[in-house]
Amino acid sequence: MTTEKKATRSQRKGAKEILRLGLKSLAFRKDLLSKQDADEFDQANSSLLAALKKKPVLSDELEEKAQKLDSILKKSGGPYYHKKTWVENVEMLLVAAIVVIGIRSFFIQPFIIPTNSMFPSFSGMQPKIYADYEKVPNFFERAMDKVFLGASHYKLTAQSSGELYLKLNGGAPFRFVDGGFPNGRFFVFPTTLRKYTFEIGGKEHDLTVPAEFDLDEVIARKFAGTEDLRDLPLIVTQDSDFSGNRLKLSERVIKKGETALAFDVLLGDALFVDRMSYNFISPQAGDPAVFRTGKIDEFNRRLKMPVRPIGEDKYYIKRIVGEPADSLEIRVPDTIFTNGTDVRKGVPGLLFKNNEVLMTQKAFRENNERTQILSEDPNAPNHLGFPGYRAEGLLTNRKLLRIPSKKDADNPTGIYAYFAMGDNSTDSLDGRSWGFVPENAIIGRAWFIYYPFTKRWGFTE
Repeated sequence: MTTEKKATRSQRKGAKEILRLGLKSLAFRKDLLSKQDADEFDQANSSLLAALKKKPVLSDELEEKAQKLDSILKKSGGPYYHKKTWVENVEMLLVAAIVVIGIRSFFIQPFIIPTNSMFPSFSGMQPKIYADYEKVPNFFERAMDKVFLGASHYKLTAQSSGELYLKLNGGAPFRFVDGGFPNGRFFVFPTTLRKYTFEIGGKEHDLTVPAEFDLDEVIARKFAGTEDLRDLPLIVTQDSDFSGNRLKLSERVIKKGETALAFDVLLGDALFVDRMSYNFISPQAGDPAVFRTGKIDEFNRRLKMPVRPIGEDKYYIKRIVGEPADSLEIRVPDTIFTNGTDVRKGVPGLLFKNNEVLMTQKAFRENNERTQILSEDPNAPNHLGFPGYRAEGLLTNRKLLRIPSKKDADNPTGIYAYFAMGDNSTDSLDGRSWGFVPENAIIGRAWFIYYPFTKRWGFTE
């Protein structure tokens, strides 16, 4: 007695694929086929389906039914048979891309914050500096930091022995250079980098970091204990080995092979921008808004604002502090000038809107409260990180600024205007410098921080 052979897994998988194409082809071409061809097509599909449903599935029968449907598909399947798998995969990827583009254009858009103009509400690239006595992370620790914090590790290793200097290029501590593989974006795509040149024992040591990252502050914090490179001693020399001016970073002799500087760069907050809400409601004071800068210069030129042009089209994130027809003012407490407060990054003041101190959002409250603290004690520790609003540019001390409304006679644009500032106004290039933001430049509201996994993860304020 002969036992019929069971179909293998690969045979069943192949038969299911032929059946899928058979059902698809018949559905699309039924109205183009003669009744006889359509009935034959339908019968072949049904026969193969029945063979697949049998328990057990028999090899010879399955092969016969599959070959029968295959011959009909070759005759009547049209452009739906036989498509290669890679073609279908390309179609799937194109559909997925269209869906993603649609979601990005109308609903939510990912955005990575490059700078710290909104710190501590949102974090741009942040450094973790290692002290001389600290052990730098090993490969496994760096991998974990990369996954959970988006951290990249940098270090400057001495190739010779000697004192440590930072070379100045035309008075600047760095210069911009083009970066390719492996330092480009995603390792491949060209990007702009900052290049710093250090000198140890007469030998130059180059270190490159992302263009958005402020290594100046890292160097100042590491070697001067402040945030300003101007606190480091300037060495002016024409020595052939050290052409040009330098900043002396350390009195200590760095030995060859020793790590002179080690730090991590933590990735800026990656967040989703809500592009939908502003189609139904207007932006409001307190919203952390993302906007394109390309229209701002022309808008302020038409308003005849005495501002400094941005000169580029990029995405910015700032907090809206004033809406159309609002009046803004920064008032510096009288005691700020007499108590020794460091005003190199602007004079701290209280931010008023329509003659009332802005206190509706955490960022407004903390900044204004910080100014009050500085007016009483310039050395008070800053636990929350908000530095206090600074009176500069369009908002110098007690200078009233009215935001134009769409209907104002002196607003020829016919577009609503908004005023935006960074929560970290000591390090924010914002409306105080370049003026108003037109409503049609605003993309949406910062909505949800999805990476890295820090205490800021979650919905935004």
